[in-house]
Amino acid sequence: MPCKLINADMVKELLTMKDTVAACEDAFDGWGRGEVICPIKITLELGEDAEWPPYKNGLNAMPAYIHSKKSAGIKCVGGSLNNPSWGLPYIIALILLFDPETGIFRCIVDGEQITNYRTGAQAAVAAKYLSGKKKIKMGIYGAGAQGRTQLMAFAEVFDIEKVFIYDINPEAVTKYIDEMSKVVNTEICAAASAEDVPKEADIVVSVTHGRNKFIKNSWIKPGQIVFPMGSFTECEDELLLSADRVFVDSVGQTMHRGALKSVVDQGKFKQEMITGTIGEVVSGKIDGRIRDNEKIVCIPIGTGAMDVAVATAIFEKATKLDMFDQYVFNKDVEVEPKR
Repeated sequence: MPCKLINADMVKELLTMKDTVAACEDAFDGWGRGEVICPIKITLELGEDAEWPPYKNGLNAMPAYIHSKKSAGIKCVGGSLNNPSWGLPYIIALILLFDPETGIFRCIVDGEQITNYRTGAQAAVAAKYLSGKKKIKMGIYGAGAQGRTQLMAFAEVFDIEKVFIYDINPEAVTKYIDEMSKVVNTEICAAASAEDVPKEADIVVSVTHGRNKFIKNSWIKPGQIVFPMGSFTECEDELLLSADRVFVDSVGQTMHRGALKSVVDQGKFKQEMITGTIGEVVSGKIDGRIRDNEKIVCIPIGTGAMDVAVATAIFEKATKLDMFDQYVFNKDVEVEPKR
């Protein structure tokens, strides 16, 4: 059977942050109501966190089923630490969508922009239900691609008064401010140090490759929400252990990778210390709204459910617009214009 192709240019043309936020919100809501199946991601270690193989890379397989869309799929995504120095994107991904009833593959979708957009959207959706505010000040660690999409996504959900951005590379911060000031209508300031980022912020988001637990508990005040987004250890142990409430996207996944992995491995953090999932908050099963006297840590590492939901939205839009007349992809023809 022919399998359609949505390449990177088509994704760029079709995908908006507004659509991404909507798809992620719907997926979290369905997940909270038990209508999403999302196993934890499986990682093929290729040297990102091990001495061998020597590629400084890791490949994740991330499957999911979204009942509201009658869509299933799997994302295969690599994140090579070498790529930026070679002029390649850090994230390289493909998402395969298939019919859940027949198993027939529907579409292959380039996943780089989807990954970056949904990473921003999943945090913004969670913050919408945890914050309870319409207007916020925001702190961001990391002036890369995902630092940009975090701001884009939060700007879809909130009226952002001010943004404080920090990166270990000052030139990246300068470039970020110049570019993002043209994308979102808010004041963006360079934080003088990592410690300065949370000083005035309501919400703090970290999208770095940091493994050194650089975000200190003493920097975070009651009434603030912290989002450590990566598969690394950006927060010091005390911040994770002293948080009044901890929310995650996937309980099983978060216990084995990302912000909580270190404290779990040390035996300091148990599964029962997780307050609930973002899906439970979005679907109304749990009231996650922050109180003035508490700190909240929310850890959406990233799941196949968000990727499949967004890829499905793009597939539906491309189908409606008859964009697949350009390409055909099957066992006889690799990828070529249709005559």
